[in-house]
Amino acid sequence: MKHFDDQTVAAAVFKHVKENEILYTMSYNPSYCWILALALGPFFTQSDRDPQQIPKTITQLYSYYIYSILKNHSREIENPRDVLLRVGQMAFRGVSDKRTVFTDGDLNNYNLQPSQNLSGFLMELLGREDSAQTVVYTFPHLTIQEFAAAVAQFLTIHPEDILKFLTEAHNTTDGRFEVFLRFVAGLSSPMTARGLEEFLGPFPHETTCRVMDWVKEEVKRQSGNTSSEAGKRRLLNTFHYLFESQNRELAQTALGSVEELSFSGMTLIPVDCAVLSHVVRLCDTIKRLDLSYCHILCEGIQQLGPWLHKFQVLSLGRNVLGDSGVKLVSAALGNPECKIQTLNLNHVELTDSGAEDLASALSTNRSLIELDLGWNPLTDQSVPALRRLILTHPSLEQIMLAVNNFSGTGENELESLQESRPGLRVYL
Repeated sequence: MKHFDDQTVAAAVFKHVKENEILYTMSYNPSYCWILALALGPFFTQSDRDPQQIPKTITQLYSYYIYSILKNHSREIENPRDVLLRVGQMAFRGVSDKRTVFTDGDLNNYNLQPSQNLSGFLMELLGREDSAQTVVYTFPHLTIQEFAAAVAQFLTIHPEDILKFLTEAHNTTDGRFEVFLRFVAGLSSPMTARGLEEFLGPFPHETTCRVMDWVKEEVKRQSGNTSSEAGKRRLLNTFHYLFESQNRELAQTALGSVEELSFSGMTLIPVDCAVLSHVVRLCDTIKRLDLSYCHILCEGIQQLGPWLHKFQVLSLGRNVLGDSGVKLVSAALGNPECKIQTLNLNHVELTDSGAEDLASALSTNRSLIELDLGWNPLTDQSVPALRRLILTHPSLEQIMLAVNNFSGTGENELESLQESRPGLRVYL
C-alpha cells in the first residue's frame, strides 16, 4: 500500500477544501479546521479512494466525522447505534433549550455513563457548584451537538410525525434550529447516510422521502414571501436545505417556475453566496436576481461569478465589490451565453482601472441594454474607456453615471456621445 506522510495528507485535504466552495468558507473559522482534518484525513491516506465519496457538504463532512469516532471506538462501545441515539437525544434537548453544558444528571437521564467511552462525543470540564468542584460535559463544538441531534431525530421520529416536527422547528424565530435543520435535510442524501449505516443500520426510506417533500414545499412556500427581511432569511435557509440534500431533481422541482430572487438589504456571508450559487446553477427559470445592499465582498461574488451570466436583470449595487469584484462581473458579461440586459453596479467602489476592464468585457457583449455605474469614484481618466464602451456596444440604450468625480469637461464629453448614438441616453 502506498504510504502517505502527514504533510502529503494535509496538502491533499487543503486542496480539496479550497476546491469546494462550502468547505472552503468554513476554513476561515479556526474552530472548524480540526473537524475538517479529522473527517477528511482518512480519505487521503487511501490509495484506492473513490473521489465521488469525498465529503462535499457540511452534512457529509460531519457524517464522516461521526463515522471516524464510531470506527475508532467500535470495540469499546458495545452498541454504537444505541449509544449515539441516546447522545443525540440529549444533544437535541440541549439544542431545544439552548444548552451546551451537561451534568452527570443529564447523562443519567439518558442512561449514559462516561465509562461508555463518550470521549469522541463529549469533553469533560471541571466546573464549580457552591464550594465543590464538579465535572460537566460539553460537545467539542456546537455543530457536533446539532449534528448528533439531527441523526437521532432522523432515525427515531415516526415518519408520520416528521413533517409536523420539521415545520415547528423551522417556524422557530430565534434561529436555534437553523443548522440542525440543514443537517436533517442533508441526511436525506444517500451518500451522506451511507457511511453511518455501517453502525446505525439503514436510514428509514419513508422518513427520507418525507424530509425531501418537506424541503420542496418549504422552498415553494418561501420563494413568494421575500417582502420582509425575515422572509428572505427563511428562503435562504431553505436554500441551505437544498444544498445539503445534493438533490438536483429536488432543487429543480422545488424552484419550479421561480423567475425572481431578491435578497436586497440582507447581509450575505460567503457561505450564503456559495449556497445561492448552487441553487441558481440548477435553476434556469430565474431571470432577475437582486443582491443590492447585501454587504457582499469580492469573495462572495467569486462564489456567484460562474452563474451571473444567466440572469436578464442583475442588481449588485451598494456592495463593496471594488475593481476585483467588478472584474468577476465583467467575466460574466464577456461570456458568449450572457443574458444580462440590465446591470446595476452603483455604489460598488468601481475605479478608473475597473472601468477599463468593464469596457473590454463589453466589447464582445450583445445583451446589455441598461447599465448603472452611478455613485462610484470614476474620474476623467475613465472617460476614454466609457467612450469606447458606449460607442462600440450596439444594444446599450441607457447608462447612468450620476454622482461620480467627473470634471465639467469630462461630463460634457460623455454627454456629447449621445449625438453619435441616436436613442442612447447618458445620465450624469
